[in-house]
Parts: sequence; structure tokens; C-alpha cells
Amino acid sequence: MLLPVAVVLVVNTLFAQQATEVNQKIQMENALESFSTSRSYFITNGFGAPGNTVGTPYLYAGWSNMWLDSMDNKPVKHSVTYPANFDLDKNMLIIKSGDNKAFAPETQHVQAFHFQQGDTIQYFVRVKMEDANKFLQRLAAGKYTLVKDAKVLFMRANYEDKGMVQTGKKYDEYKKEYTYYLVKDGVPVKISLKKKSFISALGNDSKALAAAKKFLETYNGAFDEAAAIEITEALNQ
Repeated sequence: MLLPVAVVLVVNTLFAQQATEVNQKIQMENALESFSTSRSYFITNGFGAPGNTVGTPYLYAGWSNMWLDSMDNKPVKHSVTYPANFDLDKNMLIIKSGDNKAFAPETQHVQAFHFQQGDTIQYFVRVKMEDANKFLQRLAAGKYTLVKDAKVLFMRANYEDKGMVQTGKKYDEYKKEYTYYLVKDGVPVKISLKKKSFISALGNDSKALAAAKKFLETYNGAFDEAAAIEITEALNQ
């Protein structure tokens, strides 16, 4: 008995959809396996600074919990909870393995992940910069995404005792400097924490310019990171 053409088309469509779903599942499993098994082990005794050094080049002074949010441009629905940290200087994710060991996972398939410590959540997303892809901290998301890049500076002790006058610091210190970017359609535009710089980054987007103007008409505080987050969220409403 011959099946009607419409039935054959429906059956073929269902098979195609199932095949696509299976392939996507296999791709995700392979990406997750690559993430967790491509390991370059090293010994770690923690992330605190040695001696009398102040600060750290890492996101946290100890281990935190991390979840994957996106791999192969697809959401990770049920991520494993990884004990992890992030090297801000090397832009490198670090996963705890046990016995004071850790490893840097393969992240070429990863687009986004987040850490949570207590009630504080910190999101990171992959951004295509001019020189390389980097994971930057996401501060606000939507049509416009606000991110920041951390540069770690190591400042050596420079204390001098000149008798009546003492200058400098007696301790080494890790300091962080941040650069902010407003990202639209995957393109990052560098901004400073100034109103004119933020407005300039919107280009000719009339809707965004109107929303920014409306926000600034009623905002009287300093244009700091918190203000940049608020105005970006206003643009995305």
C-alpha cells in the first residue's frame, strides 16, 4: 500500500528533526568531554598571595563554584558544578582536580559560564577582540551587552625611609585595571566611564540614544560602573 505524499513528507521531516537533535546532543557531549578531559595538570596550594603581598591575580582568593552556560552556541541545560577559579592575568579558567592538583580545561567550544560565591554571581562571556577571543566579565546583557576586561599589574614594594620623610609601600601588590566595552551584534566598542563616551558608542541607534537621554535626564549620580550597568539595562528594555 502506497502512503500519501503528505504523510511521507511528515515522516521524513520527523526523521530529519530527530537526526538533528541526536547530532546536536552528540556534539554537546563531545564538547563537554573535551572540556573535562583535555587536561594540563599543575600543582596548586591555593590562590592567596605569598608573604606580605596584597591582592591576587585571580578572580577569587580560593576555589568557587562554576557552571557552564553555553557551548557550541547552545545553552547548557544541566551543567556540572565545577570547583574553579579564573586567572585574570592569563584569561584562563582553572578547574580543581583533587590532591592539590588543578587543570586548565579546553575552552574553545565554550561561549559563557558563571561563578557563584554566596549570593554574588559573576558572568563571563567570550568576546571576539581585535587580537584574540577573550572571556570578559558580563555586567549587563541584551541587545547591548556591557563587559569589562581586567588587566593585572604587579607593583613591587618601593618603601624608602629618608629620615624625616617616608615614602612608598612596604609590600608588593597586585592591582587590577579595568577596560569597559559595549557590545552590539558581537562587535565590542571600547568606552570610558564618562557619559559622552557611552553615548558615542551608541552610534546612530536612535532608539538607544533616546533611551540613554531619558535615563540621564533623571540620573544625578557619578557615572561609574554601577551607572553604566543601569543605563545599559535601560537600553535593553
